[in-house]
Order: sequence, then C-alpha cells, then structure tokens
Amino acid sequence: MRLVLTGLAFAEGISRGDSWSSQNATTPLWVAGAVVYGVLVIPLVAWVQRLSPRARPVWHFPSWRRNPLTLRDPLQFFLMVGTLFTAAGAGVIVADLRVGIVLRPAQLLMPAFGLGLLGGVYLAAWIFRGKLVPQAP
Repeated sequence: MRLVLTGLAFAEGISRGDSWSSQNATTPLWVAGAVVYGVLVIPLVAWVQRLSPRARPVWHFPSWRRNPLTLRDPLQFFLMVGTLFTAAGAGVIVADLRVGIVLRPAQLLMPAFGLGLLGGVYLAAWIFRGKLVPQAP
C-alpha cells in the first residue's frame, strides 16, 4: 500500500508540479530550514507523544511493514509522510527537468522538507531507542 501511495505522490508531483512549487521567493536558506525543521520537530512531537497516557508502552522501529495510521506508534506515520513529501517533490523535479526548466530553490523545498522529516524520524528512533521494541538480528 505504501509503495502505491508513494508512486501516486510521485505521479502527482510530475503531473501537477507547477502547483506544488512555492510561488514565493524561496532562497537556499529556506530549503535548509525545511530540512532542519523536520529534523527538529519530529523528535519533539515524539517526545510529547511519549508522555501521552494513550501511547503504546513500546514503539516499533520505523518500517514500511507496519501500519502508518496507528497514531499510538507515531514514527510509522511520520515515516510515511516524509516518504510522500519526498516522492512528490522528486516528481516535481523530474517534471521540470524533463521540459528543460532550470531548478530553483522553490522546487527543492518539498523534497527537502520530506528528507528532513525522514531524518527526524530516524533521529527520534535513536533518541527514544529505549522505548523501541528490539529488532530481530
């Protein structure tokens, strides 16, 4: 299911890339900020979720094999969201390169945010490794 959603996000980026790119002036600093934002916010959200009495006592390491819609295991959801943002942004880049448009920072904003989310997911997994179910070798 995730592979299908990722493919659809990529296809959406290719077909409607012009509406996904920011129309505002975007600088490389904004692109770097999108990465940093994702890397910092996901561990913060995971920390808040860890304190919730409704959260599971243990979480699972981020995996494509787990249900991403289980909010009681938040790393799975953010893994999916980061993957979808990265795929859609990659579709925008591919579409623009295919027609010869020179890449601008605005086209890199969405995949940068997605990569930042993915980095934040794995940073949160490292920070909260004591809460994760041990993986089989």
